[in-house]
Amino acid sequence: MAVIDEFLAVENPWNLDREEIKDFQFRSIKEAFDFHYTNNKFYRGYCDRKGFTPENLKSFEDLVRVPVLSTRIFKEGFKLLSVDEGDVTQIHTSSGSSGNQSRVPRDKITLDRFAISMHKSIRYTAGTYGYLAMLGPSPEELGDLALANYAQIGCDMAQDYEFFLKDYDFEPEYIIEKCNATTHRPVRIGGGPMLILDLADWMMETGDRITTLTPESLITSGGGFKDMMGVAMDRDEYDAKVSEAFGLPKSNIRDAYGMSELNAIMLECGKQVKHIPPWIHLSIRNPANLDEEVAPGEEGLPAFLDPLAHSYPGFVIADDIVRMEVGPQETCGCGLHGPGLYKVIRRAEGAEEKGCGRHVDELRSQHGGATA
Repeated sequence: MAVIDEFLAVENPWNLDREEIKDFQFRSIKEAFDFHYTNNKFYRGYCDRKGFTPENLKSFEDLVRVPVLSTRIFKEGFKLLSVDEGDVTQIHTSSGSSGNQSRVPRDKITLDRFAISMHKSIRYTAGTYGYLAMLGPSPEELGDLALANYAQIGCDMAQDYEFFLKDYDFEPEYIIEKCNATTHRPVRIGGGPMLILDLADWMMETGDRITTLTPESLITSGGGFKDMMGVAMDRDEYDAKVSEAFGLPKSNIRDAYGMSELNAIMLECGKQVKHIPPWIHLSIRNPANLDEEVAPGEEGLPAFLDPLAHSYPGFVIADDIVRMEVGPQETCGCGLHGPGLYKVIRRAEGAEEKGCGRHVDELRSQHGGATA
């Protein structure tokens, strides 16, 4: 059994002490790095250019030196396969909201780990639920989008659920009717922030309400806080409006952070801290020098070492701007051990983009601009 599978088999990995988590992280990432270095010609060439080989990965402190791939590379047409092409079960795509779509190849091993990772994050960060109202298209309508997997796994954990954006037709009256009719508890609502706001606005304007919400009910968003025109929404204003409309405290208004290139989701707890699953190693990098970590509490680009990925190297850096809210050695007010991210995450612009762009150029030049 791979080390990461041993790690995922722990009933509640958040209950492990910090040294056990560090040990599991190091051993699972080292094992994954050795595998991808050996089996992925493209990634091995990149690591060699960076001067980092398996022999250099000797301790937990060396993890910051593991070469990370810009998520933009997945938009460039590179296959990045560490397994035979015939082993790929699904190719997940991103929304392409900032340009071309990412294409992420997943084999059965990666998909199985993805499902376990999602289940554990939901269970231990947000708890279980009875009825889930998803304000979005069904997985069938979403097709190859990675969001379809996130949505389906979340729904599979419910006793009953329904998707409420059918053929892009959004009917608030029907949503409220169905939520009020269910006998399952707690009732939870999930979807993109704009659709949640649309439902909140409708309830405020009409006075209609969902009467089955309880103290355990959550309103969980995902997908980023920008409207259809690309204008960022103010998170505090969003929380206030949604809290008032649904009659729930702001601690029940949650957001989730994820990306198609990762096999995990970072859910907010009641303190609105986005918790990094224990099996994912995070470091926040200086946008001007991606090999350098920022000081605690400073903003930077998130680099993730994801040992769950078997079909491709899950060592990626995103062009988002994040800040650590709870440090790796700290405990959140909710009781979960860190690390955890501040609730507001924004896309990198200008100078921040140059860092990832430079990495993309390095990788592209390695193969003369061709896909690999």
